[in-house]
Amino acid sequence: MIPLPPEIRDNLPPWGAERRLEFIDFRLRWERTVNRSDLVEFFRISPQQASADLARYAELAPGNLEYDKSLKTYRATAAFKPATARHDPQSYLDELVVLSSGALSTASSFIGWQPACDVVRYPARPIVTDTLLQLLWAIRDGEELKVMYQSMRRPSPTLRWIAPHALASDGQRWHVRAWCHENGDFRDFVISRIRAVQDRRETVISGVDDESWHTHMDIVLAPRAGLTDGQRRATEIDFNMSRGRLKLSCRKALAFYLLRQLQLDRPPDQSLATQPLELVNRAEMTDVLAAAQKPLGFPPLAHAGHQEFHHERT
Repeated sequence: MIPLPPEIRDNLPPWGAERRLEFIDFRLRWERTVNRSDLVEFFRISPQQASADLARYAELAPGNLEYDKSLKTYRATAAFKPATARHDPQSYLDELVVLSSGALSTASSFIGWQPACDVVRYPARPIVTDTLLQLLWAIRDGEELKVMYQSMRRPSPTLRWIAPHALASDGQRWHVRAWCHENGDFRDFVISRIRAVQDRRETVISGVDDESWHTHMDIVLAPRAGLTDGQRRATEIDFNMSRGRLKLSCRKALAFYLLRQLQLDRPPDQSLATQPLELVNRAEMTDVLAAAQKPLGFPPLAHAGHQEFHHERT
């Protein structure tokens, strides 16, 4: 990142008043305290403006804060009620994750005081910048690329033409969704396995024809039979179920990854401690489950009618 000269940085317009009010509400919600200097330092505004913002917040959310004269700070009252949308636990924890991982600087986060926190870091799959640029431009411009790709089904990289139309993440690695001319179907390619992009040309392939990408399906989960009442309730809470059910909607092309990550591709006779979830609509997912249960390096299916389950994966 190129640092801005002080004369430019110090004269940037302050963030909007609505954002500053949200900051006050956030600090009161999660840290129970906020003071004028917090606003001055974070938004680079004058003390007078910070005082005006605190007064404005008190008008909009009466009863939410009170001034502690001994500590010279504003505190959340016992009757505090969040006045903005950023008050749910997941938003706070998501921000704490990106702070802890270094993906977000403290200067950009509303979080002031941080609890001790760390994040499990999975091995990163490096992506070459130029490769990603070529994929993005091909998607934007309707082109296909000649790539050198290392499939785990083959001992060495091979050249193939692909027509990319979308990117997808399974939560741990990025794929490009593309038509593969060699196999005659749409499939996923792990971006980090693209060794080189050697050529490009216009394509007549349209991502609109990727039915499994544009088809959404529901994956319905419930606590497994055999759990105790306490275990069932814990499972319902853990997975935010409503009336004992959780419905996850995803693209048919990505259902494969979701089932694997939830370990629902495994035989349904696992121990309750290992797998407390049941796939309610398992009968509707037979083709997805069949693909998820195949070992790594399985050969492509015989016809394009099953194109949605081709994955060039590890």
